[in-house]
Amino acid sequence: MTWLLLLFIHMAAVAVPQLPLSSQQSIVDAHRSLLAAGWRPAPDQNPSPDERHWSGVRLDSLSSCSGTGEGFCRFDYRRDGQTLSVVTVPSRPGRASIGRVIQWW
Repeated sequence: MTWLLLLFIHMAAVAVPQLPLSSQQSIVDAHRSLLAAGWRPAPDQNPSPDERHWSGVRLDSLSSCSGTGEGFCRFDYRRDGQTLSVVTVPSRPGRASIGRVIQWW
C-alpha cells in the first residue's frame, strides 16, 4: 500500500508543470513568460477603468484590483483547461504602478 501512495505522489509531482514565475517579478515580465509557455489571458471579470489605472498596465489578463490597502491586483490565465491566477502589489505602494508578483495559484 505504501508503494502505491509513493507512486501517486511521484506522478502528481511530475504532472504539475513548472511555471515561469518568481516572487517580485514584474507582472509585465511574468505576462510575457506565461504567453511564451502557452498560457492565454482569461480574466474572470471585466475590470473597471479605476482598476485598470491602479494596475499600472494594460494587460488583457487583468481581472481586478483593490483601490485600498495593499493595492492587490489579480491577473488570470488559462491553458489546456487549467486556470492560473497571479496576484501583484504595486511596485510603488500607494500609487498606480506596475505590479510585482507576490502569489499565484
